[in-house]
Amino acid sequence: MIIHEVSLDLTVEDTEHTRNMLIEAVRHKNGFIVSSTGTLIAARIPSENLEEYIIFSRALGNVVSERRTGTDITDQYNDNVIRLSTLIDFRSRYLVLLERANTIAEILAIERELARVTTEIELLQGRIRQAESSVAYSSITVRFRERHETVRPGPVGWVFVGLYRGIRWLFVW
Repeated sequence: MIIHEVSLDLTVEDTEHTRNMLIEAVRHKNGFIVSSTGTLIAARIPSENLEEYIIFSRALGNVVSERRTGTDITDQYNDNVIRLSTLIDFRSRYLVLLERANTIAEILAIERELARVTTEIELLQGRIRQAESSVAYSSITVRFRERHETVRPGPVGWVFVGLYRGIRWLFVW
């Protein structure tokens, strides 16, 4: 069981258009938006659709950087499943003991343990569901900014560029 996370940085022609296209693609790939700003879309995409979404996102602009990570949670998941099974067995045994209890002190002690075991079962079930969800839906964050043309100085501007470089040379080594 591997949790996939992807981060893309793009330069694009129009941020508003790109944002709308990315949101529509998330819906089309049966995903959902986690957060959205003017220049960032963070989404969860079904893992089987992740590669298609990445290819689509790349096509919207120039890729400045791309980062992919995968976290293997197989051992942790299996440990939680085993612990859950053990706790369910304990709860069954406590329920049998509760039926056989004779005194109020015994009943209260067993119910206290039942409450503790039930709480642990619910926590493990939550962790297992969260792990399954994290594996089923990959996280992707796309940051985008508008492409800016490089500005070159005009004829008079070159005089100031020369002055700047000369002053920098005198004071900064």
